[in-house]
Amino acid sequence: MGLVEQLHDDIDSEKIWQEIYTLLLSQDELKNLDQISLTSIDGNNDWTCSVGRISTLEYPERYYSTINKTLAGTELEKTLNRYPQYYRWRLMKIDPKKTYSVHKDGNDISDNLRIHIPLQTNEGCFLCFYLTVPLNQKDSVVRHVHLETGKSYIVNTTGFHTAVNYGNTQRYHLVGVKYENSNNRTQ
Repeated sequence: MGLVEQLHDDIDSEKIWQEIYTLLLSQDELKNLDQISLTSIDGNNDWTCSVGRISTLEYPERYYSTINKTLAGTELEKTLNRYPQYYRWRLMKIDPKKTYSVHKDGNDISDNLRIHIPLQTNEGCFLCFYLTVPLNQKDSVVRHVHLETGKSYIVNTTGFHTAVNYGNTQRYHLVGVKYENSNNRTQ
């Protein structure tokens, strides 16, 4: 697998976005968050249990695998259930003119694969992959990839990467996680 691989092109991003806006982003305590947990340990609508860095989580990522009860019966639940091997599902937002820090996910024995399902994006939103690490103040090659709504993608986030929003509107993606032995890929 390369860095990004398209899985499906039949995602109803508009319907899912309307559900998220109605069920979650209409709530004052959730509308300004950069990350919202869609899955939790027990499904009891804990919207912040799996947000933030892996090192700050109370439990291993795979424990955050039960879809929150408020999402039962929705197109969003149907979409998450389509990818049962993924867990720690979150809604992730990047505001206009913002970027995440450059980082890498995972550990030394597995690849970190994430599924991205864009719900709202613009032409200035990219995942950026650092193909080499700049040494001795030399240049490095960075690959920019734009993900389109209506599609799902597997993204290998094991190496250094970031996400940027050069645009004027917010970018929202659904993101799930799984680890896979790099010598034993099934995808």
